[in-house]
Amino acid sequence: MSILDGETDNSLLADFQNKLKAEVAGEEADPAAILSWLEELREKTKFESHLVNLADLHGWSADLDSGTIGHSSGQFFTIEGARTKAQGLREVSEWDQPIFNQIEGGILALICSQIGDTIQFLLHAKAEPGNIGYLQIAPSLQCTHSNLSQAHQGKSPPLSAVLSEDAPSKLIYSAEHNEEGGRFWRKSNVNCIIYVDDSEWLETQLNEYFIWASLAQIKALCLQDNIVSPFVKTIIAPI
Repeated sequence: MSILDGETDNSLLADFQNKLKAEVAGEEADPAAILSWLEELREKTKFESHLVNLADLHGWSADLDSGTIGHSSGQFFTIEGARTKAQGLREVSEWDQPIFNQIEGGILALICSQIGDTIQFLLHAKAEPGNIGYLQIAPSLQCTHSNLSQAHQGKSPPLSAVLSEDAPSKLIYSAEHNEEGGRFWRKSNVNCIIYVDDSEWLETQLNEYFIWASLAQIKALCLQDNIVSPFVKTIIAPI
């Protein structure tokens, strides 16, 4: 069972906000060290992506009967057609477009812990094919339920263990947010902050693509071009 299955205690968020306010004076605000870390990773990470013909994709194909493009496992998402009538609300009165249909939502978690005198947040330099610079700063845990069930036949998402009720963690807040509706069909993601009481337990699961940052550093990074994922900005909005 996951800690996300329980109800959020709103008092935890209020206490968390107050603790962050109390620690502001002692926070590191300069993001220079994190920017240097990210640049070093970008230079040495072997990751390459380029556009290819849809017909050449392995595991993906068009279903002529349903008129969709999907994965052979039946997982992840399909690409379908959407027909829209805007009734004067948009630039045109109606239009057709392809759209991603992913019935299951995603989990976007920012993990934090007491590191020294202040609360620090765990950031992940995550590689995605469409990223500028490939690596961008993402939430600590970013996955779909297909990722958790290993439908891709790969490894479990890093840090997914924090979702277990047996982990030394507690849910600070959780809220669902609609994915960008111009590209995704009615998809909702769970955004959450998870506090881990035992930072040493967490450290055993980390690799060089994770780094701790203060809230002030994250806010400074958000002002940099093509550095921070929009998901991080959405998660920290309530605090």
